[in-house]
Amino acid sequence: MKALEFINRYLEYFNNDDFESLKTFFAYPLYMNVNGNILMVNESPVEEMKKNSNLGKTKDIEVEVIKETEDQAHVILRNATRYDKSEKYVESVTAFYALRKKENDWQIIFLSGITFKNQNI
Repeated sequence: MKALEFINRYLEYFNNDDFESLKTFFAYPLYMNVNGNILMVNESPVEEMKKNSNLGKTKDIEVEVIKETEDQAHVILRNATRYDKSEKYVESVTAFYALRKKENDWQIIFLSGITFKNQNI
């Protein structure tokens, strides 16, 4: 599987709140840049994040693989729009994912996201 297919599957599971499957997308410990602080976590952060923020679907997703080799890849989420469960605009987001391939499967080893309000909405 190519890195782009992997990230698109991750985003699909993210949108469908498939928290059990999402756990397998990460290498642990997982490193994350959260508001300028590097955190190390040993479990998927997605379920807690989505439940605490009432996030629903993420739409208008623009993803690009910057570079992919046999065992690593850098992927950027150029832009995406997040909505709450009632489909009201919440925020826009951009993100960076560092991936590694272990035993023929991709894993996210580092992620960094920036959220912002889109002034055009």
